[in-house]
Amino acid sequence: MLLKLLNDFAESRNLLDDLAFSPKAVRWMIPLDGEGNLIGSGPRETAGEKNRGLEYSAPQTSRVKNAGGVAEFLADNLTGLFGLDTDPEKDQENIKKRREREANNQAKCGDFWRQIQEAFDATQCQALQALLSFQGNTADMPSFLRWGVATEPKPNEKPAWWLTTALGTETKLGPDNFSFVVEGFDGLLLNDETTLRPYWRGVYQKEIDERNAGAKRGICLITGDTDAPIAATHGIKIKGVPNTQSFGAAIVSFDKPAFTSYGFDQSQNAPSSIRASTAYGIALNYLLSRDDHHLRIGQTSVCFWARETQQASSRISHLFNRPDPASIKDFLTQPWAGLDRELVKKDRFYSVTLSGNAGRIVVRHWLHITLEQALENFKQWFDDLEITPYGDPSVYDSPKHKAREKDSMPPLALFRLACSTVRDAKDLQSETLTQLYRAALEGSSPPILLLKPMLYRLQVDLPKHGLSLLANPSRFALLRLIVNRNRPEGIPMIEPQVFETSDVAYNCGRLLAIFDSLQRSAHGTGFDGATVSERYFGAASTTPNSAFSLLWKLHTHHLKKLRQQGEKGRRAANKIKNTITETIALFRPDHPGEAPQLPRHFNLVEQGRFALGFYQQMAVRKAAIDEYVRRKKAGEIKPEDADDDLELTAGVETGQQ
Repeated sequence: MLLKLLNDFAESRNLLDDLAFSPKAVRWMIPLDGEGNLIGSGPRETAGEKNRGLEYSAPQTSRVKNAGGVAEFLADNLTGLFGLDTDPEKDQENIKKRREREANNQAKCGDFWRQIQEAFDATQCQALQALLSFQGNTADMPSFLRWGVATEPKPNEKPAWWLTTALGTETKLGPDNFSFVVEGFDGLLLNDETTLRPYWRGVYQKEIDERNAGAKRGICLITGDTDAPIAATHGIKIKGVPNTQSFGAAIVSFDKPAFTSYGFDQSQNAPSSIRASTAYGIALNYLLSRDDHHLRIGQTSVCFWARETQQASSRISHLFNRPDPASIKDFLTQPWAGLDRELVKKDRFYSVTLSGNAGRIVVRHWLHITLEQALENFKQWFDDLEITPYGDPSVYDSPKHKAREKDSMPPLALFRLACSTVRDAKDLQSETLTQLYRAALEGSSPPILLLKPMLYRLQVDLPKHGLSLLANPSRFALLRLIVNRNRPEGIPMIEPQVFETSDVAYNCGRLLAIFDSLQRSAHGTGFDGATVSERYFGAASTTPNSAFSLLWKLHTHHLKKLRQQGEKGRRAANKIKNTITETIALFRPDHPGEAPQLPRHFNLVEQGRFALGFYQQMAVRKAAIDEYVRRKKAGEIKPEDADDDLELTAGVETGQQ
């Protein structure tokens, strides 16, 4: 099913129209004069991606490269152009392997220059004659290459290939590709539609015809075509999947007897036509190379597309990676904007999650639903992530904030949400990202166990960072989503902002936040010790009965201390006491007339509700203080409008804790 849909994608997007060429990064252009002499001191670097080069539509061969000794036309690496081993020191102890490597290197180099010679013989293109002259003049290693360490080596530095550029500087090489520019020739050889590209299309078609003629024929499992030429191996390598080799990996392969059956050889075990096996490989490479069809999620890659509505995948990709408040608001109010609603109802949305294991690709997850359902689920995802921010949300776009963040993605970006479960991004597990991705598009509930690392990080980080920890809403937005989607029957949903409920865990969180603000008001700006939330958050959120018996005693002490600060302190203490009384009233006793009893223990979901109650109450407090400070600076506060509680607390809670 997956390969059939990828084949259909390639056909519908016309990806098979010019198979003789494919995108290829070429980092170095070797400049030659008409006689084949090197111009300058070395190659010129193309203005593309750093350490990779510019991407060109380059000729590609259809010949199988598994056995080695096969080069591309016009553009290849060190081995193809010069017969040089990418690692001359590898397998030095194994004479047999070393000889095999050297023989393969020479075969590949010979194949590269054979193709240049045959192209010259067929076209009489003088630029190709210059290439052949250059090859004849550089029987040994070119002057601009050397193997060794840097001129100023670092300790324990390993040898590598170094290249002297046209500017005279030396740079370390990676798996770079080279091509040529020839003086007097109009444009790049790779782009020549007058002679060289038409010639190569003919060569490529001849290769395909020879493969088809020599292939076994049968039923293609991908398309259902009968008497189709069956591919001996699926030659298109899939590139860009994490943990695979740089030249790509296969999604279908049979290279060991344990993977075969009934005596079939290679891909005869899962027969597919040459065209279909090419099509699905090209489709996957296309999806993996485009940001609007692909997400890198930890050590997995996710590809997604809609069968008909091409712009839908772009919208989904943007909202996963860059969900700024404006784009989220637009999506929530008009999820179908720019889309044909009737087409969306009939269209299908597909997603595949891939990971790698050296030469093979593993399909981790496969999703196909209606596009309408995918967008509805995605809309619900952002509804469930909505939460009142702690402070001004525009701080997330400030240069100072971005400088502190390893990744400057918005708080509701998939990666940022997943990072809220770990101490550092490098500790992030791919499975976590995949679970959140599925929850967004399938409307499923993320596992309850995700709450455990999130709450642990909250308990550990709160004493270290104080209230500044609350300034990033990623953790609490994800907490709300997980808690709500895993809530037991009869338990109310947590709203985006503070709300009245009889839920004990939520109200305990609110009460701790109120006790924390009371302590800050009582001690004033000179207080520099740990607050009650920093000291008791872990205990209060797990064993509330014992923790709040102590917190209740502390709060009476703080009220007394606040009342000792004159008339203003007494008014502030009365206001806070009223807030505490109103919150306590929300705790319903087991029986009428009895005092409410707090449970001895909160489970994971209840701990999540506690954390959300604490956060939302703190956010209300922060908003009130920020507004009061703003109005005071603007001269809008009249003496009769002064708020003693906010007046006392403003100097404490607006600072960095």
